[in-house]
Amino acid sequence: MEPKRALLLLGGSWHDFDGFAAWLTDLLTPHGWQVEATYDLDRLLTLEEDKPDLVISYTCFSSNPDPQNARGKSRMKNKQVKSLANWLRSGGAFYGVHSATVMGESAPLLGKLLGGRFLHHPPVFTYKVYPMFEEHDFTQKIGAFEVTEEFYIQHYDNNLDVLMVGILDEVVHPLVWCKHEGLGRVAYNALGHLPEVWQHPTYQQLTLQAVNWLLAWIQE
Repeated sequence: MEPKRALLLLGGSWHDFDGFAAWLTDLLTPHGWQVEATYDLDRLLTLEEDKPDLVISYTCFSSNPDPQNARGKSRMKNKQVKSLANWLRSGGAFYGVHSATVMGESAPLLGKLLGGRFLHHPPVFTYKVYPMFEEHDFTQKIGAFEVTEEFYIQHYDNNLDVLMVGILDEVVHPLVWCKHEGLGRVAYNALGHLPEVWQHPTYQQLTLQAVNWLLAWIQE
């Protein structure tokens, strides 16, 4: 059987992009995946020809870039986002991880595809992530779990299936969600800044279940 192919987009500031790519590759490979990690955002222009099974974004297009360690491009261009949108709406699968919603000067359409846009976060602290009551394949058998991590505060759309939340100053914030986009599917997980989070067994289970949900309708 041919391996399933994931295109992992990287680039921007303030994150260990190569470390995340290595971790994700190690996680997915035993499950029949081949991961292509790239800083070349023009790979989005050939999605129709290349036909990956999944596009994953672990980018951070900060409006306050890291002057010492920025990698790749500082934004996603209009033509790149439009190509992603066309592929997704035709039946693609798109998984945004953590800082994928940090968009800087990228085309606003990127935020609409992901369903949210980063606003800010407090310093790293320890908090719990809670599942919503709704049963969903993305979060099945996932209970509340604790992480020491950035807590993302975001603007988010109204058409999301919010699946997990965190609480900050007595306010509930969506952290994990999914949605349909045309004929395609989108999933997003706000966690994933620190290697310690990547190694958390529940985070790994959540990642695998996100990937399975994104592709489940294609495999039916």
